[in-house]
Amino acid sequence: MNLLDEIRSRATQPTVPPRQDVLQQPTTDTLTELSATDAVQQPTEVSELKRLEELLANFPEIAARIPVRLETPIKDELDELCNREKVTIETLLEAFYVTCFDKESVMKQVVKEAKKRLKSRKEAGNIRSSLTKLHNLTKK
Repeated sequence: MNLLDEIRSRATQPTVPPRQDVLQQPTTDTLTELSATDAVQQPTEVSELKRLEELLANFPEIAARIPVRLETPIKDELDELCNREKVTIETLLEAFYVTCFDKESVMKQVVKEAKKRLKSRKEAGNIRSSLTKLHNLTKK
């Protein structure tokens, strides 16, 4: 048998039947089967979805993330505490606030410390700004 005969014989070999295109409209038999299956599953899925939505409604809404800049040693200690206790910094901050909110004297002390730190940060920011301006003047 020569090469041309081999090629011709391959062309007549059995082939795989064509696949049904998944993008084509399903036949009426398939539609009936799908409708029966969907009818059983859909109410269950809808009721489960409603149940989960109602369950979620009982939880407080979470605000968008906010960037928080902390002093390096405090950030390191908070990270260590959070890792050890398996909580996030955000939930720890919420817990600090909720705990202090009911204790007026503690809240006043915390706010006093916050104001002292804010004053210090503003002073450091002014110094950094002055340094940048001086560096820019000396470059010319």
